[in-house]
Amino acid sequence: MISRRQILRLIPLTGCAAATTLLADPLLTNLQIANAHPGSQLKINPGADNVFSPLDRFRITSAEAGRLILRDGDQKIYLDSPLQQGLDVAIGGALGTHSATLLSPSGQVLETTTFFVDCSTHIEDEGGIFGSLLKDLYWTMVSEGPVGAMRHKGEVFTFFDSWLMDNTQTLKGMKYYWPELKSNVDFYAASQREDGMIWENVEARTPPETDWDRRFRYADFARSTDGGYLELRRAPVEAHVEQFFLESIYYTWKATGDTRWMADKLNAAMKAVHYVISDPYRWSEKYQLIKRGYTIDTWDFLSDSEAKLVDGDIMKIDLKTTHFGVFFGDNANMIVGLHRLVEMLKSVRRENDTDQYLKLAAGMEKRLNDLAWNGEFFTHWIPEDRTLKFDFGVDINRQVSLSNAYSLNRGISREQSVGIIKTYQRIRREMPPTSPGEFYAIYPPFERGFAGENGKWEYMNGGVMSCTAGELAHGAFENGFEQYGVDILRREKAIADRYRGIVPAILRGAAPQPPVRILTPVDIRSIANADFGAGKAGVPGWTNEGENNLAAMPTGHQVFRDIPFDIIVPSTNGLRACIAISSAPGFARKLSLPIHAKARSFYLLHTKGGEDLAGKLTIRFEDGSSHFEYIRAGVNIGHWWAPKDSEFDNRYGSLTADRMQVAWRGGNPKFDNVSVYVVGFENPSPAKAIAALDFESVDTDAHWMILGVTLSDAPVFLPPHNDLSTGMPNNWGAAALVYALIGGLAGVKDTGTAFDSATIAPRWTAANVDGSSVTVRYPASRGYVRYDYTYDRANRRVAITFTGSANRTEIAMLLPTGSSVNKAFLDGRPTAVKAYEVEGSHYASILNDQRGPHTLELLLH
Repeated sequence: MISRRQILRLIPLTGCAAATTLLADPLLTNLQIANAHPGSQLKINPGADNVFSPLDRFRITSAEAGRLILRDGDQKIYLDSPLQQGLDVAIGGALGTHSATLLSPSGQVLETTTFFVDCSTHIEDEGGIFGSLLKDLYWTMVSEGPVGAMRHKGEVFTFFDSWLMDNTQTLKGMKYYWPELKSNVDFYAASQREDGMIWENVEARTPPETDWDRRFRYADFARSTDGGYLELRRAPVEAHVEQFFLESIYYTWKATGDTRWMADKLNAAMKAVHYVISDPYRWSEKYQLIKRGYTIDTWDFLSDSEAKLVDGDIMKIDLKTTHFGVFFGDNANMIVGLHRLVEMLKSVRRENDTDQYLKLAAGMEKRLNDLAWNGEFFTHWIPEDRTLKFDFGVDINRQVSLSNAYSLNRGISREQSVGIIKTYQRIRREMPPTSPGEFYAIYPPFERGFAGENGKWEYMNGGVMSCTAGELAHGAFENGFEQYGVDILRREKAIADRYRGIVPAILRGAAPQPPVRILTPVDIRSIANADFGAGKAGVPGWTNEGENNLAAMPTGHQVFRDIPFDIIVPSTNGLRACIAISSAPGFARKLSLPIHAKARSFYLLHTKGGEDLAGKLTIRFEDGSSHFEYIRAGVNIGHWWAPKDSEFDNRYGSLTADRMQVAWRGGNPKFDNVSVYVVGFENPSPAKAIAALDFESVDTDAHWMILGVTLSDAPVFLPPHNDLSTGMPNNWGAAALVYALIGGLAGVKDTGTAFDSATIAPRWTAANVDGSSVTVRYPASRGYVRYDYTYDRANRRVAITFTGSANRTEIAMLLPTGSSVNKAFLDGRPTAVKAYEVEGSHYASILNDQRGPHTLELLLH
């Protein structure tokens, strides 16, 4: 009897819901040999549990000769062969309970035994780089949830992200790991506004008015539901939501294979399309295309100048005051969405509804190309008022925004795809040397016009995005730039390695440059009053805790985080090496350090022990005025034990530059992780000369220890520990890279639903990988593809053994550079192959319409 634990081991962590269904299968209640004829003793070896994966091999034996028939999980025959004493068998076909039946020469059933077949998504490749990258991407997607939930009108809905676009983007990768994909779509279909608009996101709220209500109710872009405890909202400026709704239905249908579910969503999908092409907030009567206010690509905030026209709200639009224009990404996404809608309608025999969408898609495509295609890439945004001018400090007609990379996978022409890919290759040649990649949100960035988190080279204003990298890599694989696609994936793997297996969504587009500055250390000897070590009579030790001290502190001229400090050698100043401020006995409650100089900023090398509030710092100016700041843990100081700063962050960057960093780490007999910090302080009145810095204690048990002071004639600047930017979740950037890795390099594509038809186009030769094992599985269905690939360089032989749930599989093998097919064999029999070329890359393909395991072997010239 197979155990529940054994079944669960076969199912991905995300597939536990499916385990209950599998265990309910009556064929699984007893997997022991069922003897119809007592003498045969049909046996599987190895197979202690009779549990296998596709392409696993076993030997099946019988004491009695006969005819062996193997049926897959759909009970389709994939092997029919004589059996004398034993036969080596490879497993293939549909997942689930397989059966082995032995028949007598007269057709009598002598014996039947069953075994279970399942698999999960994974890649094993020679060298391990890409299989490891896939694990990193999965970790990135699931480590931030992986799911959330809400309750609406008594029903529970789950999601990867409560924002429809984010959830849809994450679906691109998570569909290979997670069993529940429909719920988010169900919610947005059920909550659709009466005119067809789709809400953008949902969040918890309380019944009193929210800020979203205040900002967005003017055109019914915000509503409360569920007694006021749930908020439905749509940033008015967003013009992409309906397109992602179409995409989410389409890819959920593909992964689940649930056509009945999909058919139930088609009326909502059509209603959403008609909203977009009829609503005055969405449709440009001038261009007959989708319009929006001026945003960076598909994001939800206006430029500063446009926000001023709508009460300063960066997410609002107004039909009278907003300057509208056409953003190409909204339209390219709708065009491919219309084609997907037509495919779905045809699959449920609603052909009478398709003509209007085919005509709309064709018209939009022509108008968009005429308006936005410049011969190299799509121009970011074209105003309805062609006299409109923006003061952004950049030629907006030459900016390349991230939806160009997405357009590669939205059905544009080969010529356009090649132009976009070459544009990104050009950007790579000219980008700043400190950039982590050419995968920009927009390039070149705006010099001005977008405030807050969108400083130059940050977030959407020139940040480098993993989603752009994934879409670009996938497009490169599909358009004959396979080695470029491999190069992108290798670089993203290097990024993942830098961030301990996390692939950040956004990296800074260029490293910030330190200001030209003069840094002047200040001599603190005159007021130093404590030792780094145990101290002596009249000189307190470091926080007066005996050998728990900072005696290992480097002294003399030191540079920490690019800031120079003069650290007192204790023996040269009577063991008075630092300034110690505390209300505790033996320490100074207040000390004043003379400065008598101007400074734009200054840096303290300091730390604290005890309570969070450590003291009060006052800048006294020569004119008698002053400015003070409290010294508080986590703000401008840290504890000297177990220090923390941004050094080991590996997920999200900060909206502000560091002003506090660990300067040095060391140890003592009590603890091996003690430290001091370098912290920057801006002078609010840099034109005034500073008379002194006053250090004052507060009535807590804190010890404030100051080891150095350095003046600067420039603003505070500390070099960042990493190149993290911020602004979006990591999960859907990682999903785009899963899309590139599985669909591009591994080459597995679902050309039906639930992999009932598939293409396998392995491109491992572009990566110089001679051996790989690939499994791609939809846990939301039983759909899967499994193959083993080998390239025998010495004998000029390429082979792939494959199986899956598909009734029809196309194999399209990328051939090694400079080679062509001499002979081809399918399952050992000569076969014809079709040769074709994509931008100089040579492929050989066949079609196979038989279930079970098969091997295609190519002998090369």
